Formats: sequence, structure tokens, C-alpha cells
Amino acid sequence: MKINLVFKEWKKKGKSFGVTSETIKLSNQNFHSGASFPGSIYLDAWDEKELREALEKGYQPVFLVS
Repeated sequence: MKINLVFKEWKKKGKSFGVTSETIKLSNQNFHSGASFPGSIYLDAWDEKELREALEKGYQPVFLVS
């Protein structure tokens, strides 16, 4: 399933850490709030149906990269 990955924010140890010189430097590149990247996710038919239905209802899943 093709998806858009939309960057939200930088976190450290799972926590937001506000505006610092480090976050300003990180956000001055491609990874800033609202930046979008094309991607894909592999799902079985059941999971894809479930996700599509939720998206059609306006829900937005949030994933973490690990």
C-alpha cells in the first residue's frame, strides 16, 4: 500500500524537547514539520482494508521509526 510519510517533530528518548539550537539545525534540512515523503507499507488484505476504512473516516495513524 502506498502511503505518504509526513514528518511531525523531533523527539529525544521519546519526549519532545522544544526549540533548541540543535532542533533548529535538524529542522533546517528536509526533516521539518509537515515535510512529506512517499513510501509504502506491506500489509495483508485484512489490515489494508482496516487501514483504508479508517483513513476514509478521517483517522490518521501515527507510526514511530525504530
